[in-house]
Amino acid sequence: MNYETEANTFMVGAALEPVEKVRLTANASYTLGTGSITDVYFSGLTGNLTTDLKLNYNVSTLNPNMVTLYNTYYLNEMASYSDLDFAQFDFTLGANYQINKSVGIGLNYYYTDLDDSEEYVYGEQSSTLQSVMAYLTYSF
Repeated sequence: MNYETEANTFMVGAALEPVEKVRLTANASYTLGTGSITDVYFSGLTGNLTTDLKLNYNVSTLNPNMVTLYNTYYLNEMASYSDLDFAQFDFTLGANYQINKSVGIGLNYYYTDLDDSEEYVYGEQSSTLQSVMAYLTYSF
């Protein structure tokens, strides 16, 4: 079995202190990734979709939507559903205010966009996520 992956990430960030006690930040990154499995074959382990050879259990009476227990057919088909091809963009904005020497407050905004061009084990995973985090810091 051969497994090959490649990921390239490009990043940029900046921080600015426009006035005393205030710090602003911005970061962005863009990642392109690929991966593939080839030459997968478990010799002597061949089967069909109704028999689990490892456990010698006939699964034909189970719900057809139920995943079989350990069907080696799926292991030998791994290369057909294990390719990766995605692009991901991440962006963060942050602000921090230092109230005094020991206490500070902050607010961050996070944005992630994942473009999945190749269905993986769990299907197509493209998604967008946004979140905001507020925090309190204490130094001692």
